[in-house]
Amino acid sequence: MTLKEKVMPLVGMRDWEGLARMLRSLSNMELRRMERVMREEVLTRLENELFWETLLHIIIFKRAAFLSGAVAVGHLAEDGMLDFRTEGTRGLYEHLRETNAESLVKICNIMLPEMKTEAQVTGLLEAFHVENEVTRLSMLLKVDSALSYFLIFKTLKVIEDKVVARKCCMTLMKRKDDRAFNAVCLIKAYFGLDDLPGRFSLNIEQYELSHIDRDYDTFVHVLNGKRPRI
Repeated sequence: MTLKEKVMPLVGMRDWEGLARMLRSLSNMELRRMERVMREEVLTRLENELFWETLLHIIIFKRAAFLSGAVAVGHLAEDGMLDFRTEGTRGLYEHLRETNAESLVKICNIMLPEMKTEAQVTGLLEAFHVENEVTRLSMLLKVDSALSYFLIFKTLKVIEDKVVARKCCMTLMKRKDDRAFNAVCLIKAYFGLDDLPGRFSLNIEQYELSHIDRDYDTFVHVLNGKRPRI
C-alpha cells in the first residue's frame, strides 16, 4: 500500500486521530516522503473546507514537516474555489499564533505566489491577520508577478512614504528585468522620486498618473511598456 493509499481514506473520513496514529507509525524516511505526498498528491485533490482541515491537522502533528503543504492551495486559487472563511482556516491561524507566530508570515509567503486575484490576496492577508502595511509590502516584494506589482503600487499609495517607496524601488531594481524597471518607473513618477540611480526608458506623463491604477488591466498595460488607455 502506498503512502497516498494509506492517508486518503483517513482524510476522507476526517479521522484526524487515525491520521496522527498513522503518521507516528512512519519511519523518518517515510515521513519525509509523506511530506511530498501530502503536498503534491493529497492536498491538491481536496475541496476547500477539507483542504484547510487537513492542512491544520498535519501542521498540528508536525509543523516543520508539513507547513510547506500550504503551497497546494494553488489548485483552489486557480479554479476560483478558494475561500478562507472556514473553521479550518481560523483554527490554523489560532494554532500558529499560539505555537509559532513567526510561521504566520512563513505560511503567507508560501501561499502568496499562488494567489490569482486581488481578492484572494486580500483574503489571505486578512485570514492570517497580516494588518501592517509595511509587512504586507515586504511579502509582496518577494513575489514576481503582475498582480504583485499592482498590489505593491496600491500598498505604497496607502503608506504614502517616499522613503519606503524608494527602498521598494531599490529592491525591485535588483531584479534587472524590464518589468521590474517599468514598475520602478511607475512608482518613481507617482511619488516624485528624482534621486533614483539608473536610466529608465518608460516615461509617464503627469496627466497619465491618475489612470495608472484605475484598474488591474490598465496597470498591467502600462507595466508592459504601453501608454495608459484614457
